[in-house]
Amino acid sequence: MSTGQIILGIALFAVAAAILYAWGLKKSLDQQEDLERSLMSACGSRVVKYLKKHGTVTKAEVAELIGGTTVGPFWSRQKVRVQDGKKAAGKVLDFLLDQQYIEPAGGGSYRLKK
Repeated sequence: MSTGQIILGIALFAVAAAILYAWGLKKSLDQQEDLERSLMSACGSRVVKYLKKHGTVTKAEVAELIGGTTVGPFWSRQKVRVQDGKKAAGKVLDFLLDQQYIEPAGGGSYRLKK
């Protein structure tokens, strides 16, 4: 091996290490937002599944449905859990309304959007 090949190999290794470091740093900065998005999605899925069987749902029923929901990436120990369903129910309903999955049905209840 010539000196030029060794220097090129070291330079390529340094570039690869820098790229992996930057990618990991970005992932760690975005992890909390990703966990919150995953939690909203999981809770929303539970509510939509319930609505397919029952037709309408109230905020109190949503609080019961999402209570104790836990999400997190399978490669990490870090998980997010719904501690108090009553506090999170409003956020989940707002998320589903924004995503246009549900619509108000009157009387404080919601139904799937047609």
